[in-house]
Amino acid sequence: MGEPVWWDRVVDEVRAAHRNDPANLPGAVFAVETRSDGPLVGTVGDWPPDKICEIGTMSKAFTATAVLLALQERGRLDVEAEVWRLPGMEAYAWSPVKRQIRVRHLLQHTSGLPTIQHYTKSPRTPCNDPDGPLPHCPEAGTELGPTSAWTCYPGGTNEYVFVDGRCCPARTQTVEQVSRYFMEYYEPLTAPGTEYLYSPINHVVAARIVEMLSGQSVNLFVKERLFGPLGMTDSFFVAQKTGDVLLDQRIDEGVSASQRSRIADVTLITRDGAMPPEVAPGPNGGWDKFRRGWRYVFPDGGMYTTVSDLLTFLRVLRDGGYLGSRRVLSPEIVRLLVEDHGFGHTLGFGYRRSGTPYGQGRDTLEHLGSKMTYCWMELRSEEPLLGVFFSQRLPNIAVNPNMGTGMKAIFRVFVPAVCAGLKESRQ
Repeated sequence: MGEPVWWDRVVDEVRAAHRNDPANLPGAVFAVETRSDGPLVGTVGDWPPDKICEIGTMSKAFTATAVLLALQERGRLDVEAEVWRLPGMEAYAWSPVKRQIRVRHLLQHTSGLPTIQHYTKSPRTPCNDPDGPLPHCPEAGTELGPTSAWTCYPGGTNEYVFVDGRCCPARTQTVEQVSRYFMEYYEPLTAPGTEYLYSPINHVVAARIVEMLSGQSVNLFVKERLFGPLGMTDSFFVAQKTGDVLLDQRIDEGVSASQRSRIADVTLITRDGAMPPEVAPGPNGGWDKFRRGWRYVFPDGGMYTTVSDLLTFLRVLRDGGYLGSRRVLSPEIVRLLVEDHGFGHTLGFGYRRSGTPYGQGRDTLEHLGSKMTYCWMELRSEEPLLGVFFSQRLPNIAVNPNMGTGMKAIFRVFVPAVCAGLKESRQ
């Protein structure tokens, strides 16, 4: 059976956007799925359907799932658990405010922990003087790239963290080391549970929970407990060995040379064509898509996957935790990931209580990644819809932000075309 006519029109519109502005849309893979039509996949820019992309902050949905799985395996699937009471999380026991942080607050961005900010706005730590010059520790080394002048986003900014009595770039350290630094030195800005405040720190701390509960690196835990059972063979957090034999046994996932060859290039679409000042480049001055030598797993923004793999995950959520006839996620975990928990957010995805100007329906779940990736689910319609769009473009985010320019292909072309085509086909 061929693809439906409405989908052909969607592909044509995205390809037209690519022809008209290839600098903004150098390549993409995109897909939708309904029960009636099954998965439908399109590409532009000579990208193959199995192109592997970094999904940025969309990675948080998988770290959240890992936390829920780890808690469940220990017989304590309770998102109201106080974080400081969990194994290895005692660093939160010494602050009256941080003692109030619950697992829910981390996964919902209501912990009050600070968001990405300039070092002059950041707290005073052994590695940061907000009243002084840009932190500089020559002895720390910059073999994985320099640090930027921004904090609270270790994978992106490569900020200095205090480990074993010295300041070290975050990329040279493990999740356990980076998370401990954040837990010790960063206080919530608002009372936990009172308001939504996006912060990458939340999911760095959440990843530590996974590691403390499971005894594994968070990326290997996700591979064994989620990616493997779901058949998500092209999904991973680490794309290179470090050369440290003992460490590689802990964090390396055995990503193949073939998979590395399918990782998409990241195209700059910043206003001045330079790396965003809030994002630290790799050793060659650009973003290192392979993360060569990184010890930091980057659980808050560094997952790689394909459109097909992501559709599989969304399909399991749509089907109540089942992959075909086999259950892979418990009903309770699925409920926690997809239900509205207030503040416009679930524990896994953003939540829209009303429709959008782009055509998504009421009660849509959605997630956006900074490198121009997006997914959404409309689960409460008569014909549930899953949608995914991957490109790989790095915009300005905090300084002279221009994400809107990069998102035009998604929100002005792809999503409206899908929603209009489906509406027409159902009439």
